[in-house]
Amino acid sequence: MDGTVYLTGSRLDGLAQNLDIIASNLANANTPGYKRTVGGFQAVLDAVGTGGTRAAWPAAVLPDWMELDTGHTDFQQGPIRRTGRPLDLAIQGDAFFEVETAAGPRYTRKGRLHLNAQGELTDGSGNRFASDSGALRLPEEAEDVAVSLDGTVTAGGEEVGRIRLVEIPDLDALVSEGSCTFRNDGAAAREAVGSRVIQGSVEESNVSPVHEMVALVNVMRAYESNARILHRTDSLTGRLIQTAA
Repeated sequence: MDGTVYLTGSRLDGLAQNLDIIASNLANANTPGYKRTVGGFQAVLDAVGTGGTRAAWPAAVLPDWMELDTGHTDFQQGPIRRTGRPLDLAIQGDAFFEVETAAGPRYTRKGRLHLNAQGELTDGSGNRFASDSGALRLPEEAEDVAVSLDGTVTAGGEEVGRIRLVEIPDLDALVSEGSCTFRNDGAAAREAVGSRVIQGSVEESNVSPVHEMVALVNVMRAYESNARILHRTDSLTGRLIQTAA
């Protein structure tokens, strides 16, 4: 019976975490460049006395405890929406923009660019967008800012530099740091091939509100079902204790 309590409790804990994931996805459904987080359950084994291998367990006790796997980000491209703003950039393809932060290079699909006091192109947090030739700085009172398909920036007809587009060899190595920005814990980024920049547009979130609402309903139903099991188990335990006394 203790096993039932622990198993149900682990499922309830995982469902609560999954609820947080769905809530975060829904909250960012309209955030440009946001990539939805995917939560899913996986069976894990108590390694005590087993050497940590599934083969050491009788088939009758598998799966054992459940935990939530929260390490997966869905990098599927979101819809590209036209805004008409010259400093809005969307990537068509698998590439990322690289931004320079105090902690090192970071990667994002959110191409809403801003100008700092020095005329440099930055993200919303003030991090400079990386280029092939140092900081991308626009001349004072620059007009007719244009960004070509390969990321080359011109202002007033003069070339300023080229925004760096990179590909990440292993997307599973990207760790979200918030604000649609990721840290790469895997193999080094490499120059992108085949992707292009669309000026005056942004990539919308790849969250489907309808899909998330369906998932929300399913999680709530599963939570209620497991909560009832836990309540019944607790009531049965109480009656057994009274009988034994």
